[in-house]
Amino acid sequence: MRITFDLNNTLIWGEYHFALKAPKRKLWAWLLGKESLRAGTVELCEFCRAQGWELWVYTTSYRSAGYIRRLFWLHGIRLHGVVNQARHNREVRVRSTKYPPQFGIDLLIDDSEGVRIEAERYGFNMLVISPTDAGWVAKVQARL
Repeated sequence: MRITFDLNNTLIWGEYHFALKAPKRKLWAWLLGKESLRAGTVELCEFCRAQGWELWVYTTSYRSAGYIRRLFWLHGIRLHGVVNQARHNREVRVRSTKYPPQFGIDLLIDDSEGVRIEAERYGFNMLVISPTDAGWVAKVQARL
């Protein structure tokens, strides 16, 4: 299974602030990183990896794929793929904010109600996770 996560307000701070996890590679994070991941992200990714599933990021930001991969590497997470806004613009022909089927993605985890509406319209699987939901990891695991 291929699972993808949104970044802003889902796994990293955007408009909302939630508990963050200190990076595993603290010295490298101090040198290279400016952002941290939401508490629970590492454990959820380890759960997915134990099932043999692929982990992706699908974001509407223009952060480079290298930057995103490095951010997750600082926390000990290896990503299988990254779709940023630049890649989405190059490869997706559907008029949608995100379109996971283009990349063989089975489930998108995102905070956006707008993307949820697009998921219904275009028939892709999505789970909405609120930035204020303290039980978000259990909700994702239950859906998986």
